[in-house]
Amino acid sequence: MNRLDFLRAVPVTARGVGLALAAAVLLFAGWRWSYPELVAIGAAAALACVAAASVIAARPSLDVERGIEPDRVSVGESVTVALRVTNTGRFRAVNARAVDTYGGPTHATRRVAVPLARLRPGKSANASYPITAERRGVVDAGPLGIGKRDILGLAATAGSFGPSARLWVHPRLWNLGRTPDGLARSLEGTADKVEQGSLTFHSLREYVIGDELRHVHWRTSARIGQLMVKEHVDTSLPTVVIALDDRPDSWTDPDAFEAACEAAYSVLTACFRAEYHAALVPASGGAVSGAGRDAYGDLLAELACDASESLDAYIARLTSGRFGDTLVWITGTEPPTARLTALKRAYPVVIAVHLAPGLSTSASLVGGLPFLRAADGEQFAAAWDGGGTSL
Repeated sequence: MNRLDFLRAVPVTARGVGLALAAAVLLFAGWRWSYPELVAIGAAAALACVAAASVIAARPSLDVERGIEPDRVSVGESVTVALRVTNTGRFRAVNARAVDTYGGPTHATRRVAVPLARLRPGKSANASYPITAERRGVVDAGPLGIGKRDILGLAATAGSFGPSARLWVHPRLWNLGRTPDGLARSLEGTADKVEQGSLTFHSLREYVIGDELRHVHWRTSARIGQLMVKEHVDTSLPTVVIALDDRPDSWTDPDAFEAACEAAYSVLTACFRAEYHAALVPASGGAVSGAGRDAYGDLLAELACDASESLDAYIARLTSGRFGDTLVWITGTEPPTARLTALKRAYPVVIAVHLAPGLSTSASLVGGLPFLRAADGEQFAAAWDGGGTSL
């Protein structure tokens, strides 16, 4: 059981302090001037203070189990926090106010009342409440706070019990209909990038003018009396690299950065659906490659647009790392076309994405690079799927 002990000193409220002072004054005055009525009132006040202290001083012994289901969601989805509180004490029942809290760097702290009345020794109480994932980020729920107050409100105390649990809120997901193909050749690849290559035999077809005679399959041609040509394909096993420029200088609007995270998550999900390899390399470091989908979503949930790396250092790291063959550069300012063109030495395919409020949705070729512009995640998805053969 993970439990923080209650404060050993009894915290007294302002009402309790006033009543204790009044009891002392009444007892002194009644004794000094022989007024038994004042002594009786002062004694009653003192007894009330002692009773309040005895109620608060008894520290409960509780075991708190916590679970979040599911613990990873996208923006707009809901989860359920489930609590099970067990009184592990042997003699005293627990009758206290319980409050659970949840929040994070991007989420305001909120409090939820948990009913906990007359919990007898050895008994358990269950409670649950929903959390709606309103923004991307990390949400911590717990620990459970339990407070005690006597009936007159003379003294009060509080403590924290049980562990906390973490919820990862991944970016909003937009389903993309297309995925960029890489150029890395593999005999066991998953995508055909070139229709008539020279690496892997695919099928036989009829001869057309312009075909090379060295590709004619003479045995089959002689058997059927018609020229047949061997068709080859170059298969590819693409590795798509998402370069998310999370430097503060690249973003002037927080919503645009949220759209960038949505775009990165949507492209990554499309890669997983197509069984492509994927890598996520933000400017702040912490690159993820060859992991499960949750690892990419967790990294995106934790990004805070606070990278200290310069643009030159970031591009140098991408160039030397050679994380894949298809690079998707996502930024909130005008992409450095000349610098991205130089990146084609390491990445045969480079796609630039510019996200900013007010941008018209478009997909075009700029300096020989596929160039997408959009104002938000939904418009990015439209530009991506409508980009034609350039993607």
